Amino acid sequence: MDIDGNRYIEYGSGLRSVSLGHAHPRVTEAARRELDRGSNFVRPSIVELEAAERFLATVPTAEMVKFAKNGSDVTTAAVRLARAVTGRPRVALCGDHPFFSVDDWFIGTTPMSAGIPTSTSELTVTFPYGDLAATEELLARYEGEVACLILEPAGHVEPPPGYLAGLRALADRHGCVLVFDEMITGFRWSEAGAQGLYDVVPDLSTFGKALGNGFAVSALAGRRELMERGGLRHSGDRVFLLSTTHGAETHSLAAAMAVQTTYTEEGVTARLHALGERLAAGVREAAASMGVGDHVLVRGRASNLVFATLDENLRPSQEYRTLFLRGLLAGGVLAPSFVVSSALDEADIDRTVEVVAEACAGYRKALEAADPTPGCPGGR
Repeated sequence: MDIDGNRYIEYGSGLRSVSLGHAHPRVTEAARRELDRGSNFVRPSIVELEAAERFLATVPTAEMVKFAKNGSDVTTAAVRLARAVTGRPRVALCGDHPFFSVDDWFIGTTPMSAGIPTSTSELTVTFPYGDLAATEELLARYEGEVACLILEPAGHVEPPPGYLAGLRALADRHGCVLVFDEMITGFRWSEAGAQGLYDVVPDLSTFGKALGNGFAVSALAGRRELMERGGLRHSGDRVFLLSTTHGAETHSLAAAMAVQTTYTEEGVTARLHALGERLAAGVREAAASMGVGDHVLVRGRASNLVFATLDENLRPSQEYRTLFLRGLLAGGVLAPSFVVSSALDEADIDRTVEVVAEACAGYRKALEAADPTPGCPGGR
């Protein structure tokens, strides 16, 4: 509901983090119980141990886990561990994936690189998703220099057959660490993440977003041999892995445990896929029926749908996207994406499809006029 009292069917809640819906009772009650006891202590809480055991039961491909508050911290910790373990300086990241961290090793590769030394940015190289030959060529070019390969294991397209297993083999052959960024794929692809679905085990992986259903919690997980380099039980050089005053806040860890229990007991991932499949089919049918099936496109895994808006020349268009979003809002649908949450039901999906059809009717008129701006503030 907005400040004027208008109610909306909402998609993409909390940048994909609120996958159970806002104020899920099981999650908020778990957090509230811990808040009554205090949330942050001078010594580790038993809740941290319980949360670790619960996470490792949910993601059995990992052997140890360390909790933090946001995704950037744990992806950077993964990079630091990889560099420490391999003694190598370079990071190879998938250039087809939009975001990994606010820290210098990644942001230095983006157009927003002000304040980051060139010498830092030059240590990060990129490889294309789905192209094992190009990745192998990169590793050969920087033989003995690449500490890790880091990527989202899946995105808006499924991994090509054998691709993730091939990356695993390449990492082993060239002695680098394979890191899966599971911020989005975690829980939405399967309760155990993409690694659980595709049966390829990374050396390290990072989770967040759906893990807390809106509470601030993230996780770095992986092989014990690597994870222990961030602690005291080894003879190597010390690694300053993670230090977050609020990383082990008990209410967020309790929320994460409740999320995992809900997912496994209630089959949430399967429900997200079922809702998404219904939505995708409905939107495609609505767009086609209104004559804009080639212009309003639904893409991605059913549990993580996005849409594209194309102009009269079938080019991506922010103007037509604005027109489409305005049409959705007018019908009571708030949809920066079509990423579903389990709080939605079939009636919500069906109403959304009706609103999409109405928005597509306006979209068709704009295409016929080759002008997406009439009626918009400042439009022609």
